[in-house]
Formats: sequence, structure tokens, C-alpha cells
Amino acid sequence: KPQLFSRKLYSEILDKTFSITVTMRTLDLIDAAYGFDFYILKTPKEDLNSKFGMDLKRAMLLRLASRDPNLHPNDQSKRQQIYDKYRGFEIPKEEAEWVGLTLAEAVEKQRQLEKKDPPIFKVYVDELVKQFD
Repeated sequence: KPQLFSRKLYSEILDKTFSITVTMRTLDLIDAAYGFDFYILKTPKEDLNSKFGMDLKRAMLLRLASRDPNLHPNDQSKRQQIYDKYRGFEIPKEEAEWVGLTLAEAVEKQRQLEKKDPPIFKVYVDELVKQFD
């Protein structure tokens, strides 16, 4: 049976400390990845095997994609340093929003997207088509 430890782990990208239950192997993997953020970002879904881990990954990727100015709002150089450090993990916001969603969450997200109002040009095209009928 694995030994579990409660540890406080800090995310530079999210600028937050999390109290997480981990195994010794996880701590070793975090060290090997050179930090908590790198571990979360580098580790594939199958190896993370954690809903919380995937939620963290999505939050990190979204912050990187948006270059959120609320990260160290009073220290632009520190913010830029963090964004530069993790630049290799940047993906488009539209893609990051889907990372780590469960099937049920993804289906609901897609349902909400499809439920939105149609683009205005579609409305005009439909009106034009009706005029010719």
C-alpha cells in the first residue's frame, strides 16, 4: 500500500498554493520535472490519472493562453518571466478550454456552444431565402 503525504505545492502560473495528498513517487516526479507546474503541464492525462490534476492543467493553459494581467499585477517583469518560462506549453485558448474535461463536461460544453445565437449573417441569409420563396 503506497504511503500518502499531505504537501503544500505552489503553482507559479496560478500564483496559488495547493494542499495535495501525494505519494513519494509523485514528489520524485515533480522534482524530476523541475517543479510542480512543469510536472502538471508535461505529464499526459493517462499518467496524471487525476481529475484535479487535469483541472489544474486546464487552468494553467488558459492563463498562459490569455496572458492574464492579474498574475502579479504589480510586477510586470515577474509576470513576463513566468510567461516566458512556460512559453513552450502555450496553446490557443479555444483548445485549452477543452483540456481535461470529462465526457459529460465536454458534451455539456458542446451543447452550450451549439445553443448560442446563430451568427447575424445566418439570420440575414435566412430572411433573404424567405423573400424568394
